[in-house]
Amino acid sequence: MKSSLLTLISLLLIALGSNAQSWKIDPNHASIMFNAKHYGISFVNGRFMEFEATVEGGTPADFTGAKVAFTVQVGSVSTGAEGRDKHLKTADFFDMENNPTISFVSKSFTKSSGSMYKVVGDLTMRGNTKGVELSANHIGSTKTKEGLNKVGFQLTGSVDRNDFGVSGASGSVAPTIEILCNVEMAEQK
Repeated sequence: MKSSLLTLISLLLIALGSNAQSWKIDPNHASIMFNAKHYGISFVNGRFMEFEATVEGGTPADFTGAKVAFTVQVGSVSTGAEGRDKHLKTADFFDMENNPTISFVSKSFTKSSGSMYKVVGDLTMRGNTKGVELSANHIGSTKTKEGLNKVGFQLTGSVDRNDFGVSGASGSVAPTIEILCNVEMAEQK
């Protein structure tokens, strides 16, 4: 599955052409997190500590038409509770043994208003691929000391975990999972 995803991303990048602006994610200033309601009275927050992402296209002022792809390593899930993290990796949830990654590949990146964009794409989890829609807020742009453009985004959305076969603890964990991604990236020359 991982080689298929890498092939898909490679073909996507080739299709974009050589003139597309490439952006490099700053892993020290980026995060992929989730929020799950527990027993209807509290929330459990988690994040994936290991991920890779590519962004092609866009300018510091406008990312209409940009292409986004990311892959997270399920084994890097962290909720602050070792036992829970171990359980999330089992077949009850992410089934890490058979599905070591979660991936997203965008199909469209369109401006909705002001600094807000709508990102539509395919999310693959536990071998199940479903279309999802995320909201992307272009937080701002700046220049690095070297004169390169740097931009920041916050992406938000939600998914029904049951749509992907992540159905463990159905009596205590709500089906709707909130997603929050913070991204800081610099243009590549």
